[in-house]
Amino acid sequence: MSTLRLRALNPGVPSEIERVALGMQATLIEVEGESIGRALHSLDWLRQRVQWHLDHACAAVWLAVVDDEVLGHSLVRAEPASPEEPLDEGLWGLITTSYVWSAFRRRGIARQLLLHDEAWMRDQGLSHARTWTGANNGPLIALYERAGYAIAQRAAHTGSGRPMVCLARDLRLA
Repeated sequence: MSTLRLRALNPGVPSEIERVALGMQATLIEVEGESIGRALHSLDWLRQRVQWHLDHACAAVWLAVVDDEVLGHSLVRAEPASPEEPLDEGLWGLITTSYVWSAFRRRGIARQLLLHDEAWMRDQGLSHARTWTGANNGPLIALYERAGYAIAQRAAHTGSGRPMVCLARDLRLA
């Protein structure tokens, strides 16, 4: 296999936006199940969400690629803390989604995307990072825990009602 590269999504290439939207849908299906995962968000909505991250002043969409093939992605942004979350800077770095296509898993790609996301957050001056996932998403939870994250919050998914967990970490401790 050629060398893996992490790079920003090219907004002028519709197939890259489509690949990320499909990966976002695949994540929902894996975590929520086929019927709920497909019903939560249409592919059109997911494409628009990718575009929102591309247009947002403090957000990014990263691709893990080999040659021209997209093996995985992550979407990351700065997000305001709620009043009950006292942060020095008042913003969280949020990994809204990350996904590695099943044929390319167990190769360290998700870990490389996570490290890249954290570096981007630090470059933006963010001191804390978090992500939300289904409480049943054992592989992702384990990945984040190995990287120093801990479950900071539990809640029901606003769309499906299924149990979710928020994994968080102080980036200054790295």
